Amino acid sequence: MKKEMDIPKVKIAIGLRIKIIITFFILSSTLSFFLSYSAYSIVNKQLFYELQGRVRNLTEIGSSLINKDSLKNLLAFMDKDLTSDDLVNVNYSSDYKIISDQLNVIRDIEKKIIMYVYIFCPTDDENKALYVVDADALTLLEEQKGGAKFEEGEISSFNSEFDITEFQNAKLVIKEKKAVVDKDYEYDDVFKVRSISGFAPIFDEDSKTLLAVLGLDMADSNVSAVLKEVTFIFILIGIVAQFLALLASIILGTLFTKGIIYLERVVQKFGDKNFDVRADLKSNDEIGRLSFSFNNMASTIQNYSSKLERLLISYSKFVPKDFLRYLDKESILDVKLGDQVQKDMTILFSDIRSFTSLSEQMTPEENFNFINSYLKRVGPEIRRFNGFIDKYIGDAIMALFPTSVTDAVNSSISILDKVREYNYHRNKSGYPPISIGIGIHSGKLMLGTVGEHERMDVSVISDDVNLASRLEGLTKMYGCSIVISEPSLKKVQNVDIYHYRYLDKVQVKGKNIPVLIYEIFDGDTEELIKNKIDNKSDYLNALAHFYKKEFSEAHKIFFDLNNKNPDDKVYKIYMERTASFIKNGVGENWQGVEVIESK
Repeated sequence: MKKEMDIPKVKIAIGLRIKIIITFFILSSTLSFFLSYSAYSIVNKQLFYELQGRVRNLTEIGSSLINKDSLKNLLAFMDKDLTSDDLVNVNYSSDYKIISDQLNVIRDIEKKIIMYVYIFCPTDDENKALYVVDADALTLLEEQKGGAKFEEGEISSFNSEFDITEFQNAKLVIKEKKAVVDKDYEYDDVFKVRSISGFAPIFDEDSKTLLAVLGLDMADSNVSAVLKEVTFIFILIGIVAQFLALLASIILGTLFTKGIIYLERVVQKFGDKNFDVRADLKSNDEIGRLSFSFNNMASTIQNYSSKLERLLISYSKFVPKDFLRYLDKESILDVKLGDQVQKDMTILFSDIRSFTSLSEQMTPEENFNFINSYLKRVGPEIRRFNGFIDKYIGDAIMALFPTSVTDAVNSSISILDKVREYNYHRNKSGYPPISIGIGIHSGKLMLGTVGEHERMDVSVISDDVNLASRLEGLTKMYGCSIVISEPSLKKVQNVDIYHYRYLDKVQVKGKNIPVLIYEIFDGDTEELIKNKIDNKSDYLNALAHFYKKEFSEAHKIFFDLNNKNPDDKVYKIYMERTASFIKNGVGENWQGVEVIESK
């Protein structure tokens, strides 16, 4: 069953300035729209009231202008059984024409917008009335004579029925006998426009009785035209208002956020550890006070940061940064008891020979000055070749090389060069020269913290560390400067560019398995290097006899080598060893291993 994949939510960061601009723009736009809509509504309402007033005035004035005598003459024929000829006679009578002309005069006042003008009279049925005169009737009748076709009821001729069921105002004027005008627009299906209807009673001047009702329908064409112009103007004003609103929003947003954005940039620089940065705002508002508070806070943090940085630098002198890096810790503050990691590294041990004898001749202060003078020359050469010092053990150094054995070898040679320079200065100052021994071995190490909660230390735990220390101790025995184990020598890149020679197969104290050891003599003087190279062939020949148990042949060669090179302890060691084997013999299981009991 497939698990439904979660779609990551994308968060869009919007700056404060943009938020303020958008907010101001929305508010300004909303206000602009509201004002425009309100103005439009007011204009529309005013135009409606104006049109409504015109309809009322025309119906009231028109009803008073109608010829009452002619109207009464026509009403005398109403609601009678009239023949077609009678209707024709009435429609073309002088009374009908007089009133028709009067209705058209009323229409001509607003010819473009008055659609219908007509007179009807009430009947006993409140929902029905009868047309008396329609302003269009004579014209339509003439067109009908000319052959025009009209649907039944389309011509509102004399005495034709007028259904006023849906014309509430028509019924209201009959009931209340006063002029009534529509309170809203009605849509006209014929003219396809909105219109307002008005009705006014026509009274008998003598008896004041209701004779008929004048009806008038006026279209809103003029109103629509005005509203179109107004709408265009409002749209134009709205566009300008939107532009001005946007411009005002940008200006206000910029003014309101200028200080905040400046502070944000200052804080960002401060967050990037530029602790010297300060906010330069002089305003007396909240932003200015915030700037002042930030500067105080920044100064406090800078002081604490400086102290902490100095403290961490001091700690790093006691705990190597590389050590912390391999423990995956940012600083000494993150280290906990029991933190540990396993790494393949090369260990370098170095020690000053006969340091005890030297120190006995110096005061405590001179001892420390001497050691520090020596270490300040040696330490940089370890770091130069990607190593770091794990610890100082008196005059001894334990260094680790995480990258390669080659780095440790190059560092050792460089250290010997620095010691040679140091001896030159010591000699000029009247001090005796010093010599050092270096042991190199590589393997898996456990780097971690040991101790207890009140006192911790970083340490390296491994048998390979002990072996490297033992190899350094053998340098004095074999009279050489650098001793390296065979497994480590095999890992040296381009090993043939170095000068090295086999030393021995030894089993050091605390180890059950013997190890082959070699000397790297690139750090020796040119004379010693030349002698070791020149004698290498004889030396290897003697070793071949030695491991074949041909001790007499080996002894002769070692004896000659020792006579020619009395300062090379290796020849003397093998000369004495072969002499002992010749005299005392060796066991059947002899493998050429030299057991070293001392540390």
